[in-house]
Amino acid sequence: GAKGKGKGGGKDGTSIKSLLGSLLEQQALPMGDGTNSEANTLYVAGLPNDTTDLELYKLFNAFGAIQPKGVRAMLNDDGSCRGIGFVNFLDAEAAQAAIMALNGTTLPDGKSLTVKVKTASAKGGGKAAAGW
Repeated sequence: GAKGKGKGGGKDGTSIKSLLGSLLEQQALPMGDGTNSEANTLYVAGLPNDTTDLELYKLFNAFGAIQPKGVRAMLNDDGSCRGIGFVNFLDAEAAQAAIMALNGTTLPDGKSLTVKVKTASAKGGGKAAAGW
């Protein structure tokens, strides 16, 4: 049968990951003002353990444009969400709108969502600090 349908790319061997990587390298995608400002990056806590990058994107993209690779749900070794994530908006206004709308939201289990501007992590911040 046809091996790899849906994975590994199109007929010419191009994959969406290679396309995105190429566009990022060429700086062909909007990247905000280029400063990658901390004011645009949100720290999100209280996320359910089944949260993925895609769900986090769906939750936050209504507030404004998000940078390519700008959504990260932090996962445990077993693939479950650690309850925290990061969202990097193109502009601070979108980040502030998301904070105003979502911070303090009560989840069905009674816990509440924390959404705030990411602060600089302490030195030696571990894995989470590497990409964020």
